[in-house]
Amino acid sequence: VEFMYRPGNVSRAPPVVAPHQPRLDWQMWFAALAHHSSSPWFTSFVYRLLQGKKDVIRLVQVDESRYPFSAQPPVYIRAQLYKYWFTGSAEGSEGPAPWWRRQRVQEFFPAVSLGDPTLESLLNQHGLKDKTPLKRSADAFLPRLLQSLRRLSRPFSGPTVLWSLYLVAATVCLLRALGRRPRGGAPPARHKGPRRGEPADRGGGEKNGQVRRKEAKEAEEKGEGRARGAADGHSDGLRGTKKKK
Repeated sequence: VEFMYRPGNVSRAPPVVAPHQPRLDWQMWFAALAHHSSSPWFTSFVYRLLQGKKDVIRLVQVDESRYPFSAQPPVYIRAQLYKYWFTGSAEGSEGPAPWWRRQRVQEFFPAVSLGDPTLESLLNQHGLKDKTPLKRSADAFLPRLLQSLRRLSRPFSGPTVLWSLYLVAATVCLLRALGRRPRGGAPPARHKGPRRGEPADRGGGEKNGQVRRKEAKEAEEKGEGRARGAADGHSDGLRGTKKKK
């Protein structure tokens, strides 16, 4: 069984999947770090492949023609554990140049079939036996929407769907940025107040000029009043000194 993203065929180049995160292939990498009993989901995965579940097969291969048991489920399944390394430029061989070299470590999951006592025992141990499915309304909006999306995305792989969504989002942002730019003509100039010696602008500028002149006149009157008060005080002080003399 060839997976879409995980190493298998030593002559196949590793696919570029970023930013897609393949759920099954990534979890199989973690499962291989310990005994299969530490990953109960793997027992369920083998059980569903023996049953020929379409949704599980699509996690292995989107293109059913590349899955050898698309017409009829396999009778037996087992899993072997291998270690993989990239080949070097000096490692030559006959036929297609291999991308990988691998070494068999041990058997990861024993050969089982439907009704096998070992498989049944593992399913019962982890509580993975088939249960009565929940009854959902056939007219519910969310299930119908998800089914429609699955049907539309079925011919495409995960990376293709993700990159298409990113390109659509980038196109929308670009169009919005272009729509905000002013069309034709010079950009509007910022409003500046009149320079010294220049007449004030009409409208708001004229009103601002009147207010400024009024404020300047009041400031001058206040300054003159202070100067007169200071002069009167000075003269009163002189008179007082004369009287004392």
